[in-house]
Amino acid sequence: MPWQLSLSPIFLWGHFLASPDVSAEFWIGFVAAHFFLYTGITAYNSSYDRDVGPVGGMLRPPPVPNGLRPLSLAMLLLGGVLAASLSLAFVLTYGVIAVMGIAYSHPLTRWKARPIPSAATVFVGQGLLGFLMGWLASGAAPQAALSERGVLGSLSAAFTTLGLYPVTQVFQVEEDAGRGDRTLAVSLGPSRALRFGMACLVVAGVCAVALMLLQYSALDAVLLVVAYIATLACVGRFAADYARDRHGVVSGFRTAMRLNFVSAGGFLIFVALHLLRVL
Repeated sequence: MPWQLSLSPIFLWGHFLASPDVSAEFWIGFVAAHFFLYTGITAYNSSYDRDVGPVGGMLRPPPVPNGLRPLSLAMLLLGGVLAASLSLAFVLTYGVIAVMGIAYSHPLTRWKARPIPSAATVFVGQGLLGFLMGWLASGAAPQAALSERGVLGSLSAAFTTLGLYPVTQVFQVEEDAGRGDRTLAVSLGPSRALRFGMACLVVAGVCAVALMLLQYSALDAVLLVVAYIATLACVGRFAADYARDRHGVVSGFRTAMRLNFVSAGGFLIFVALHLLRVL
């Protein structure tokens, strides 16, 4: 569950840009997305991958029980019922993400096994549509997401998500390759995949800072500049260490988890301060 909550800044970013007010609909959408949708998708993926080495959030994953796959589908359906209580647009977005998550893992499609479909799933499913769920949970109209605020916000979310994707893959290279899954980290190698992620983070940072300058304050822009530079520096050091073979599976996992949770936590604080009207 903590791993799923590391995705929450995407949802919160979408909600914050659509509305500064936190309502009951926000909490319903948040629970549907993070406690049912993302958890169900991760469990569904685990039922096929059956990892024995480190995965996101767990250094030593437990053996996969036989009932995990039906349980994961039940979670997706229950979350869909909850999502349907908000709006048609929200439940449709929820459904598209769920279908993409299943296609990412199922042997008949297995988008995870190819670098471009896997990256596209992360960019669109977790990034663009994850942002849109937060936007829609505010009660904002779907077409409003095509505004300057919506476009820049969703692009910053999507490129940030794609930029951090290799961080969560580099320590799984051997296990993914052994299954025949050619993720970005397998196809490019850990060091080059991380540098690709840095390029995505630069694009994300430009979009986010431009949005702050256009519609918020110079202080907000400065805070995001500092945050993205710090993240880039950490990912760059991570890439350099991999280029010099300084990371094994365990050390790579621990560094990746620290980087992921610190970056997510920092962004979460930034958005929370705005929602609480401190900034």
